[in-house]
Amino acid sequence: MKKVLIILLLTILLVSVFTFAGFAKALKIGFVAANMGADSNVLAYQGMEDYCKRMGWEIQLLDNQGDVTKYSPNMINFVSAKVDAIVLTCGEKTLVEEGVVAAEKAGIPVFFSDTENVGNTIVNATSNCWAMGALLASHTVDIMRASDPDKKVHNVCIIGMPDLYVHRQRQQMMEAVFNSPENKDVHILATETCTVANWPDAPYDITKIWIAKYGDEIDAILGTWDGIGWGVARAVSDSGMTKDNIFTVAIDGSEQTYDLIRRGEPFVGVVAQNFAGWSEVDGDAIQAVVVEGKDPKDVVPLSRTVYVPFMWIDSTNVPEKGEGVDFNYIGLFE
Repeated sequence: MKKVLIILLLTILLVSVFTFAGFAKALKIGFVAANMGADSNVLAYQGMEDYCKRMGWEIQLLDNQGDVTKYSPNMINFVSAKVDAIVLTCGEKTLVEEGVVAAEKAGIPVFFSDTENVGNTIVNATSNCWAMGALLASHTVDIMRASDPDKKVHNVCIIGMPDLYVHRQRQQMMEAVFNSPENKDVHILATETCTVANWPDAPYDITKIWIAKYGDEIDAILGTWDGIGWGVARAVSDSGMTKDNIFTVAIDGSEQTYDLIRRGEPFVGVVAQNFAGWSEVDGDAIQAVVVEGKDPKDVVPLSRTVYVPFMWIDSTNVPEKGEGVDFNYIGLFE
């Protein structure tokens, strides 16, 4: 009798284990990317893909390809596909509302990265754009003063991309730092904007116009993300100038940017974001809420926002070619 009970208990245990494993493998994640042509989206997706592999989950990708009208339709496509959870990266609140409503009606939880929470979304894993904008501006001020401590006025220009709220936040903080009474020697000479559609060319053209107008009166040009800095750096070099004349800095961190920094180009520094860290947070939240059935209120902060640490990168700590930045970040439950 005792042997029979032991065998029965072992059978129940094995069935439970295999049932749980089967569910884990069957879990389907729908991932909506803003634009897989952007390093941020690629690294965030790779981070989620790696998490899914570790957990035995299936992941499906829909790429908006830079078309802001596709956020909600692609979420709705995943609702129709009956995924278990939707992850969306680099969106805008007004562009995702319809998709969030559709997911809520279907009982599918939504997890964001770098996208403002709306409705009952579980969490937004992101970087603190206010803080990054301030850090970028602070480094710019420090570099200018160290490079020419006797200069009475240091002139900066800013190129933003106001299509997305994260860029607006960054630029607002840059301007706040430069306009601080503590920085009376800093002057914002000019500001301009590009869009998600024209960023590959616009920053270059804007910089060439500024150089023709102001010459080396400009000390630094800031971009709200790396792609802007690439165009700025190229325009400075094509104008026969170096980083000693005009330097540029931005926010994101990518292999192309690190390569420019290593080569001593006018792109001298970047606030690097941990895009894979966003996905680590979302993955942890999916595991806790969807798999383990925990109440989201017991899993994520009251703000429903998790700020993943970022890092300043310049020539002193830029990673070797082919290597990434070691953020040493564990995730939601570190």
